Amino acid sequence: MDAFYEAGDERDLIGHLAIGLAPHTSGGVLCRIIGWTTASAGYAHPLFHAAKRRNCDGDEDSLMMLLDGLLNFSMSILPAGRGGLMDAPLVLSTRINPREIDKEALNVDCSWTYTRAFYEATISRPHPNEIEKLVDLAGDRIGSIGEVRGYGWTHDSGKLDAGPVNSSYKTLKTMKDKMLAQLALGQRLRAVSAQRVASQVIESHFLPDLRGNLMAFTRQKVRCVKCAHSYRRVPLAGKCIQNISTSGGLSGGRGDGSTLCGGNVVLTVSEGAVRKYIEITREVIENYGVDDYTKQRVEWMTDSVDSLFNDDTVTVMTLNDFV
Repeated sequence: MDAFYEAGDERDLIGHLAIGLAPHTSGGVLCRIIGWTTASAGYAHPLFHAAKRRNCDGDEDSLMMLLDGLLNFSMSILPAGRGGLMDAPLVLSTRINPREIDKEALNVDCSWTYTRAFYEATISRPHPNEIEKLVDLAGDRIGSIGEVRGYGWTHDSGKLDAGPVNSSYKTLKTMKDKMLAQLALGQRLRAVSAQRVASQVIESHFLPDLRGNLMAFTRQKVRCVKCAHSYRRVPLAGKCIQNISTSGGLSGGRGDGSTLCGGNVVLTVSEGAVRKYIEITREVIENYGVDDYTKQRVEWMTDSVDSLFNDDTVTVMTLNDFV
């Protein structure tokens, strides 16, 4: 088959069709390349991001040429295990219907100007829902030609990609760095309560992760490091008892031509995976404070983790205990 794109550099791909595909999904969205940027980001229509299940918050994203998704693909090459159907364009949306995407994108402000009534209404600091009719939102345009085009702005800003080439979400490596940077910004903004942000992050991220990993640890299987066979319980022999054929592959019986694997069995969920957010959660509570309910939930979950991994029957004592 002859080459189709015949691209000498990235500029030769401008105008061609491509597929946008967010990680951990299998639904691609058709798009057209209109330019390139030096920023580590993808600039596109907000409804395009929403159709891919992304919301412009710094998460990873992907783009592939249309023919790559149509021709260089087969269901037979996808893994058979859990998650094997992810990150593959199994379906393709050729048109974006604003009625079918995440409603978050319909709150985009499309105004070219703000009326005097809008500015006067903001003096009393009402809830945004109370004055949303004074603003031209994307959701108000559904059913008209303006639902996907004609989005406005009130101030010119120069080059679209004149800002940072990388978001802090990528430049900050650890979860601790990202969390503390977010709270430090919250302390500098008068419109934000750093304590409330800390409580929300702990409630919506750290605690569910801690609870989920704790449950996964208590229900986990063990895996052989040699043949990768998994067991619901540790074999009484303390090692893998799977039969392996001497001619290669697994064997179903203990007859001639097979031998026991004998490999070490290890846990699939480690103690570190369960404890990974405990220290940062304690630091956030100490430095920024949270409500009593959240603090008590953290203490209760931490005690549950300690009770699981610490042997309460063993007391480590030092000479100071006898002074």
